[in-house]
Amino acid sequence: MLSSHHSTIIHLPIEKVMDIFENQQYFKDWQKNLVSFKNTSKTIGSVGSTRSMVLKIAGTRITMDEHITTVNLPHVWEAVYRTSGVVYKQTNMFTELMAADGTKTTQWEAKSTFKFTGMMRLVSSAKPDLFTGQTKELMHDFKTFAESL
Repeated sequence: MLSSHHSTIIHLPIEKVMDIFENQQYFKDWQKNLVSFKNTSKTIGSVGSTRSMVLKIAGTRITMDEHITTVNLPHVWEAVYRTSGVVYKQTNMFTELMAADGTKTTQWEAKSTFKFTGMMRLVSSAKPDLFTGQTKELMHDFKTFAESL
C-alpha cells in the first residue's frame, strides 16, 4: 500500500473553487492526462455516481472507473478509482481561509491511498512517484487553471 498527502492554497473563495471543481466542462482544462470520460450512472456528481475515464499516463492509455463515495461539498469529496492492478481512494478536503485583509482563499488537502495487485506491485515499488505525484500535479494544474479564470 502507498499513501500520499498534499495541500495547496487557491486564491479564490470556496464557492468559486466548488463551481470549477464540479463543472465537468472544465475537467480537460485541469486534468492534462484526461483523454475522455463518460458518466456511467444516471446521477452525476453525487454519492454512488460512476464515471469511466480514459487517461494517458507515461505514454500509455489507461481506462479507469470512478465511484463517488462521499459528497459533502464544499468541504469533502471522496472517490474510489479502479484500473488493472490498482485501486485507490482519493479524499479531497476544502477549507475557506480569511486573510487579514479580508481576502478569501481556499485550502485544498488531498489524501490518496493506493493498493496494488500483480505487476503493479512491482511498478509501484520501483516508481512510487508515478502514483503519488499525479495528485500533486493535478492540484497544481487545478490551482493554475482556477486562478486564471
